[in-house]
Parts: sequence; structure tokens; C-alpha cells
Amino acid sequence: MIISWTCHSVIIVPVDGQHASELVTIRQFGNMSEALVAKGCLESAGIECFLADLNVTRIEWPISRGVRLQVSLDDAATAAALLESATH
Repeated sequence: MIISWTCHSVIIVPVDGQHASELVTIRQFGNMSEALVAKGCLESAGIECFLADLNVTRIEWPISRGVRLQVSLDDAATAAALLESATH
């Protein structure tokens, strides 16, 4: 898998020639612990996800914009619904 960043999104290009998928941000967290719990919730449901800006947040928390939870465009609706149901 090759991951390529653009200024607004991330494109994942599998090396085996399958179609590329775009990552979209479904949530943004000001708290790293909440981001990690949400990521674990999605992964336990079999949804591949990524925490964007995690390293920047660890190094420069006061000036960071938080941590973004990203999933593929195909999984976005399911992931958002899963997180919504988990918070209620």
C-alpha cells in the first residue's frame, strides 16, 4: 500500500493494482485519549482508520488543531453512525 498526502485529503493506492481510496475526516478531537478510543472502536468493528496529525499533536499540542480521525470514503457513513451510537 502506498499512502500519498495532498493538501486536503489522503489517497491510499494499493500496490496490487486495486482501486485507490480517499480518506475523509469524520471526526476531530481536541483530546488524544478520545481519539484513540474512537479509533479502537472503529478497528474493533473491522473499519480501517487513521489518526491524522497525531505526531504534531504529541509534539506541539498547544498550537495543534487536534487529531483528525479518517476513514475511507466507502466506510465514512458506517463509521460515523457507529461512533454516534457509541456516544449515546
